Amino acid sequence: MKITEVLSPSATSPPRTNKFQLHIYPIKSLRGIPLPTASLNAQGIAYDRRYILLKPAKNGGWINMFVGVSPEMALFHCDASSPGISFTVSYHTPSPPVAPPTLAQNSTLEIPFEPNCAELEKLNIEIYTAPAYPAYRMQDSINTWFSDCFGYEVILAYLGDSLGVKKSDDTARKWISSIKPSIPRSLLKEVSFSDGAALLVASEASLQELHPRLGNGEKAALEKFRPNIVVDGLVAWDEDFWAELILPRTGARILLTANCARCSSINVDLQKGKMGNGESGKLLKKMMRDRRVDAGSKWSPVFGRYGFPVAETDIRIGDEVVVNRRNREHTVWSGFCHLSANFSANFC
Repeated sequence: MKITEVLSPSATSPPRTNKFQLHIYPIKSLRGIPLPTASLNAQGIAYDRRYILLKPAKNGGWINMFVGVSPEMALFHCDASSPGISFTVSYHTPSPPVAPPTLAQNSTLEIPFEPNCAELEKLNIEIYTAPAYPAYRMQDSINTWFSDCFGYEVILAYLGDSLGVKKSDDTARKWISSIKPSIPRSLLKEVSFSDGAALLVASEASLQELHPRLGNGEKAALEKFRPNIVVDGLVAWDEDFWAELILPRTGARILLTANCARCSSINVDLQKGKMGNGESGKLLKKMMRDRRVDAGSKWSPVFGRYGFPVAETDIRIGDEVVVNRRNREHTVWSGFCHLSANFSANFC
């Protein structure tokens, strides 16, 4: 998402811009939906990453699907059909195709933003730090459509709007203590151990800085980084030090607490549904040269900042944004989200 204006209180002439985007990704690892306005809450943006695709495991359980491992997920596009009610998913067949042709690949599927869970089968899946997280298996008609498009069995599961796992072990207590100074007490009650963050904020200026690294006219695709909010108007990588954003129209604050370390998902060719063969397929390696700036995740390059909205509010294209507070040094990733072997990043 891009916010119209970004102001830096440390600058003598704060840069301004009228560029702003908002995006949600209803199904984790599928293509996103741009929005003119959105609602912020304790879980981030309404309807963002509330569904997950799963494929069967040999032990009878389910494996979380992730575009960095299954790049063909990039061929599924989501679009808003009825705001607040449903969205559609379509499959874009690449050339050459990566799956056998089926009728489903030429059709569109409609999915409710909030299904009636009472009508759905309850599952236990491994997500974040929980080995048995409750989810809801969608209807067979939906699962069959996805399976026909992929060319192998998958199901769609609804995670719900109250994501999070309440934990009280030593690692959880350490993490809660580390974010406590930044998170208001009222919001802290809504934050669960698994919430690496509710939002992902990125900078258009930083994306532009990546383009010359690719050469041959290639450009880094913003959608590969899957941010919710994208702001413009400052120099590249300035967001590394952002601690708090303010939306003057509503007075709402977004607290930025950690860096987003990147993985192989940014090497995916979005049009072909495969790992990229050109320079963009080497983007992760190219970023490692100078973007490994987080001592807590020293082998991964950083792009974007994780954040929490302080209160429920709306956010619109055209809103002004102020960088209200900055850190003097890079924040250090705590590593709490990597406790689960089957964990796939919140924002993929």
